[in-house]
Amino acid sequence: MISKTIFLSMIAAILLLSSSCSNDPKTVNIGDKVQHDDFFYSVQKVMKTPDFVGKKSSGTFYVVMLKVQNDAKRVEHPWDRKVVYIIDESGKEYESNTELEKEFSRINYEQFKDKFLTAAGSSDSTVLVFDIPGTVKEPYIKFRGDFLMGDMFDGNQFKNSRIKLF
Repeated sequence: MISKTIFLSMIAAILLLSSSCSNDPKTVNIGDKVQHDDFFYSVQKVMKTPDFVGKKSSGTFYVVMLKVQNDAKRVEHPWDRKVVYIIDESGKEYESNTELEKEFSRINYEQFKDKFLTAAGSSDSTVLVFDIPGTVKEPYIKFRGDFLMGDMFDGNQFKNSRIKLF
């Protein structure tokens, strides 16, 4: 009898946890933190400009200052630039422009990094550049990445959040 009770309790717990991982998007603002297990992603600042590092945009460049904070006690957090993308009001996705990001790093005497390994208790920041068509009225930052254990407890906030850029 106890084993049946334990089994039913486990099933109930699994259903409860899986229901907390909804697919409903949560809209947050620039500066808000988006949790991914023990790691927090935030867009610190966004600059919109028609030209950047000597190049003209086909619409508007969105220059995004991204910060990743590792609040874990022991583990490093690997991530790369492709974790961030922009979607528009129709769901179309836009990737960052690596060549412009490299040029920005060169001009600012910084070493360009495509991949990051953020140590426990520290943070890393980078600049991402997106060329978004002028017809886009409602762009949002979104995140992609693996499902981590802590995502189960916050409703998979990492993949279900979007940062409003308008």
